Amino acid sequence: MKRFEHQWQDYKWVDCEAPSQEDLRQLAEEFPIPLQALSTCLDPEHLPMCTFYEKVCLFILRHHDAHAKPTAGTMQELTTKIIFFVGQDFLVTIHRAPLECISNKKDKVAFEQIPLYTLVKSLCVQTIKSFDAPLDVLDSKTDVIEERVFALKRRTILREGYQIKRKAASYRKIFKFTADVFNKIHQHENIPLKDIQQVREPLEKVAFYADDIYEEITGLLNLHLSLMSQKTNEASFRTNEVMRVLTVLSMFFLPLNFIAGVYGMNFENMPELKEPNGYYATLAFMVMVVIGITWWIYKKGWLKKEEL
Repeated sequence: MKRFEHQWQDYKWVDCEAPSQEDLRQLAEEFPIPLQALSTCLDPEHLPMCTFYEKVCLFILRHHDAHAKPTAGTMQELTTKIIFFVGQDFLVTIHRAPLECISNKKDKVAFEQIPLYTLVKSLCVQTIKSFDAPLDVLDSKTDVIEERVFALKRRTILREGYQIKRKAASYRKIFKFTADVFNKIHQHENIPLKDIQQVREPLEKVAFYADDIYEEITGLLNLHLSLMSQKTNEASFRTNEVMRVLTVLSMFFLPLNFIAGVYGMNFENMPELKEPNGYYATLAFMVMVVIGITWWIYKKGWLKKEEL
């Protein structure tokens, strides 16, 4: 475990990174924190939550994990938790990985004289602001998806768009749970964290940002599916036009082929074969058939080209 501590005049801050079970027992002996509450810190699946004990407030936030995999999509995969134990004269923070907000504050505490609630709010604000960079990345990817959608570059749009939507949805859940935590803290009277307006403002900002990305990528995916459906319909329409032309042409040749087939059988008892004007009469009959079919097709409107 890496332990850092700093003593001010009226309170003490202790930060523990990757503590063991034995380290948590020592903290329980040093501060009025239930050992059972400390033991839950080893569970990496915790979502933002808040619990009050007799002399301490426990709340858990999620900090963006800078080492998350590019394919990560769940809240646990995208973030790492940071635990706060706040008492009247102490603050204990616990986390399993190095966090930038904690490191930055450690470098400055020796030169600052700040109240307990100010330190807690500062760490909370920096935890929330850790999501600014990943949300900017999602926004940039959404802009790229938008360009590809209108350029009808279909390859991997659905896969990449779904990954963006999944991450944005996870961030939205985190911000919703985090807002519930601060609302619960604000309603408690015995914990010196009443004025949390400085925390609400950045939280509302990133929550709005995540909502905007989620709605935008959802709209782009729906638009992409609509454009692809329209393109498929247009291809189907062109195919139907070709089939319509072929069908109309076949209507002319089927009766003509039938007439030609009948008089091409050359039976001896076919009286029409001995007619001197039989050939011309048959041609005239074929022309009449073509004219009749043409009139019937025109009356049905099958020669008109349909518009999309």
